[in-house]
Amino acid sequence: MSLQHRFTLPERPGDLRQLGQLYGSSITVISAEIINRHSGPVMLIASDMQQALRLNDELRQFTDKTVTALPDWETLPYDSFSPHQEIVSSRLSSLYQLPHMKDGVMILPVNTLMQKVCPHSFLMGYALAAKKGDVLSRDNLRSQLEQAGYRSVDQVMEHGEFATRGALLDLFPMGSEEPYRIDFFDDEIDSIRLFDVDTQRTLNEVEQINLLPAHEFPTDKTAIELFRSQWREQFDVRRDPEHVYQQVSKGTWPAGIEYWQPLFFSQPLPALFSYLPENTLLISLGNIESAAERFWLDASQRFDNRRVDPMRPLLAPESLWLRVDELFAELKKWPRLQLNIDKVSKKGGSQKFRLSAAAGFDGSASE
Repeated sequence: MSLQHRFTLPERPGDLRQLGQLYGSSITVISAEIINRHSGPVMLIASDMQQALRLNDELRQFTDKTVTALPDWETLPYDSFSPHQEIVSSRLSSLYQLPHMKDGVMILPVNTLMQKVCPHSFLMGYALAAKKGDVLSRDNLRSQLEQAGYRSVDQVMEHGEFATRGALLDLFPMGSEEPYRIDFFDDEIDSIRLFDVDTQRTLNEVEQINLLPAHEFPTDKTAIELFRSQWREQFDVRRDPEHVYQQVSKGTWPAGIEYWQPLFFSQPLPALFSYLPENTLLISLGNIESAAERFWLDASQRFDNRRVDPMRPLLAPESLWLRVDELFAELKKWPRLQLNIDKVSKKGGSQKFRLSAAAGFDGSASE
């Protein structure tokens, strides 16, 4: 008998239900059943990145729906280096698409869910599109790319770069798996083709490309002025050219600039929850509360240890991440299934289940 006959999915905000005694592949198989049954998108919250990556691979064997993962920056809180451009590209692509998800699942660890993100209005406002036949000069496109934070280089090799040669403009858009070569005829796009970064040879022709900003924050003159103003409200300004304030003022981005991301926006950064479609169902795995508490403690300790550097004064953790209580207040606004290894007991306000086996759902479950 299918497990779907043994429990119902939560539908109302704040409706929390639990399944317990899940071992081995049970969590993967049951998560897939939930994803397949739910008529909208699912966000699956893992306890750590290792579990998230494993489920990202395993779930594809049990569902035909889209499985995506939202990566974190792969840096420690307040690190003095920036995430790789490929990671930023993947994050921007996922964030851009998330509000439009119809079904499928997005997987992420709880610490990534705690991280505040750029407003979706920023992504929409800085997104560009170019298609064959557009009346657009190469110089105008170059200017738009620079405003969106793309770097001009001699030869395009990674995300966020562009290069110009005569009537050609090479470009590796954020959110794209491959780079493109745009051929202009006067002030018109004559063709757009994929090309190989290693051989630089052109490949298939495409009709249109979509471009996301090069960073998770704006980099134009208005954003820089806002950064400068908000910096002066919170920190001292030093004349040293290596000071973060001085580098940003010149339009350069010091390593780790992402940890001053809030200063580029006029409003506090929103939580990832603001991106979710209204019919999203949440699945949480294991003890995410303990994992969230460990992450918050680590971020707070790193803040205390590093805040004394006058060259890199830090924003408080609350500016960059949700506190644990804020996280769980947000979770209560959504229907959620909690999957556990341990046995669960009945508790007021939640519908509880006990499952003793999973492969093929050939186990017993009781309400």
